[in-house]
Amino acid sequence: MPRRPTIYDVARMAGVSISTVSRVLNSPSMVRPATREKVRAAIAELGFEPAADAAARARKHLRRVGVLTPFFTEASFVQRIRGVSEVLGPENFEVIIYTVKSETHLEEYLELLSMGGRVDALVSLSLMMEGELLERLLDLRIPVVSVESALPGCSSVLIDNREGGRLAASYLLSKGYRRFSFIGEFSRKRFTLDATEQRLDGFLSRFEEEGISRSSVRVAMCEFEEHTIQDQVEEFVAHHAVGEAVFAASDIVAARLLSAARNRGISVPGELAILGFDDLDMAGYLGLSTISQALDQSGMIAARILLSHLENPELPAQKVFLELSVVERSTT
Repeated sequence: MPRRPTIYDVARMAGVSISTVSRVLNSPSMVRPATREKVRAAIAELGFEPAADAAARARKHLRRVGVLTPFFTEASFVQRIRGVSEVLGPENFEVIIYTVKSETHLEEYLELLSMGGRVDALVSLSLMMEGELLERLLDLRIPVVSVESALPGCSSVLIDNREGGRLAASYLLSKGYRRFSFIGEFSRKRFTLDATEQRLDGFLSRFEEEGISRSSVRVAMCEFEEHTIQDQVEEFVAHHAVGEAVFAASDIVAARLLSAARNRGISVPGELAILGFDDLDMAGYLGLSTISQALDQSGMIAARILLSHLENPELPAQKVFLELSVVERSTT
């Protein structure tokens, strides 16, 4: 049996020290690009796998799936990851979360993955990639499923956010409301999907079909930072009109609206109706009406697609659209 390449072999081939190889594997941003490239080339040529990774995998007989996610602590992403784990856990897969905080962070993760052979497949949540980033992802030559955003060359599990906005408008119209508003947040990261604007556009376009002008719909697009978000929501609620129906771009925003309304003694839905988007677990606890995008199901479907690609690498990329639905509770 051929000898397994070691970190010493990589260092010799790249003409660097062992500590430099270690830094490239663990903190690539601390190494000059030219040196990183030499080490990466040596790792690829030798087929080197870090000892800890190889030992752990041999010990557990596990395969690994990485999940790239921009907002790991947000409830919608937690529910998607829960769906992924529900399918992969019984199949003896280890799910590893990579929290992406910046575009540079994403580049470093992809570089680490290209060098270490650390995962067998990837799930990408709500990340937009193009150009060199997309090339790096595809160069990994492992199955990738993107959830919520379509990435060329990859399978995807999607929803139509614009249709979600239209569905929200149609529902509120069917309930007899005639005053409407929208509140949402700007995309916080350049490389993430801007679902809020798509939902808003669908919301407004549906009203136009009914002869209701876009300008008559009160719209608040905010920079939601934790230290300012509640003040912005309070101000939005303070200017509501009696009988108004507000569509919030997410259940998190809708929950804050509900809290602000109750603090002011505003009757919901008597004076102000509130409709969210996502159908988080908490929406059920709060009695929040919402548009469901089947979060757990999206993760489960992504995991099943990954399994099919691992079983048959020749399968073409798939595109699955999930159906959106209204979940009516007590806030409308």
